Formats: sequence, structure tokens, C-alpha cells
Amino acid sequence: MPRLPLLLVLGLAALLAACASTPDPAAPVDLRRQVPWARYVGTLPCADCAGVRTDLTLYRQGTEPLGYALVETYRGTRNGDRRLERTGRWRLQPSGQAELALLTLDPGVPERERHFAQVGELVLRALDRAGHELPAHLPRSLVRVPDDVPADVPVLTLSDSRSLTDLAVGGQLVLLLPANRAMGYGWRMVPDPNAVLEARGAPAFVSDPASAARVAAPGLEVFYFHAPVAGQQILRLEYRRSWDPSTAQTPSVTFTVRVR
Repeated sequence: MPRLPLLLVLGLAALLAACASTPDPAAPVDLRRQVPWARYVGTLPCADCAGVRTDLTLYRQGTEPLGYALVETYRGTRNGDRRLERTGRWRLQPSGQAELALLTLDPGVPERERHFAQVGELVLRALDRAGHELPAHLPRSLVRVPDDVPADVPVLTLSDSRSLTDLAVGGQLVLLLPANRAMGYGWRMVPDPNAVLEARGAPAFVSDPASAARVAAPGLEVFYFHAPVAGQQILRLEYRRSWDPSTAQTPSVTFTVRVR
């Protein structure tokens, strides 16, 4: 039997080792005991349902992407709400534009690839399959959840306006709404004499570290609520300056919360 040259043997060994160390992009990712790095939530458009409630958690090891966990709830399908969960890998690349990067879920797996534009550190804007912008009138943004919000606490965003959310008595709820406090604007709660939710302190404001150098950079107002008793409430908030009176033209959002 002929002998293979030593260099050829070493080359084949190196090739096999490289293949063994390259992870399969479609292989499942074990995220047990891993600490989340960032969580984004929101509702994205759906062709044949009322919207896709999206909860995306990213994990990384040091500065390297490790994996993601995605929970999608297809609302209002013909068979009711449908929930799907999956894990995979992710990649973040520069886009060539300031404060904008390209986040890809399951890179290298064409049938599963999803693209987002990371706008600063607070917003992921969904792109289409080809990586192009979705029409601006569609709900297309996921917003970053503050790190102090537990994973089991429901988080609502602007795209969930007019939605119905169920809470258990004693549960918590968080609202994340875009705001620009530098211009004097903020979300003001409309008093409700029949409220079943209790606000936990004044709303917090989270600015985007990537936009800190900009004058009047926008951010997120964070509202924390507790549900001590059963009942139903329509949360109504208006976006205005504190010294401006409420008018019929004042922008507002509503969220229906049922506690039972």
C-alpha cells in the first residue's frame, strides 16, 4: 500500500480539524445556564393574522455572539393565537452608516435567515428577506427591554396599542414608549377612577448610549405597573408637554389590561 507524503497527511489532518471546529449553522444551540445579553420585544407585521408578537433574546460570550432565543405569537389566526419558539445563531455586522448595524438571525441558513437594522442600541428594525426596509407605515420595530425587567414580566410597546393583555392578580406589567424629553415631551397617564393597576413610581427614561453625543437624542420612557386586584382597565397615555393642555389632537395610545 503506497504511503502518503507527510505534508499531505498533515494537510488532511488540519482540514478535518477545521471542519470539526466549524459549527453547523443549522445546529440547535444550547442556551441553558447562559445569561441573556439583550432582549427586544414588539409586534411585527403579518400577512394573514393581526400581527406577530415578537420576543427576541440575544446571548453572547464575551464580545462574541453565542445564540438567540425567539418567541413569536401569531395573533388572531383562524385557529386563535399560535405560539412558536426557536433558538439559533446570530451575527452583527457594520452597515457603513453611523449608528446602524445589520443583525442577522441564522446566517447561512437561507430558509431561516431574518434581518434587522440595529438602530443605536435601543431599536431593532425588521427588514424583508432580501435585507430591504419595510414600508414605514407597518409595525416594524422591536425595542430593547431594560435589564432590570424579569423575563416573565409582560412588556408592551407602541405597536401593542389597542391590544388586550391578560395579567394574574399580583402580576407586573411594563410599558416601553418612545419619547424625547429634551424637547419637553413625555407620556402622561390619563387618570382613571376605576383603575385596577398601580403605577410603581415615576416613569424612568432610558437614553441610547450610541446617540448620547447628539443634541435632543430620543429614548424610551419606561412605566412599571403592579396588578393588586382583579378587573379590567384601559390604560390611556398622551404624548405632550407637561404644561400643554390635553386636546382632541394630542397623540395618545391605549392598552387594555385584564387582571384575573
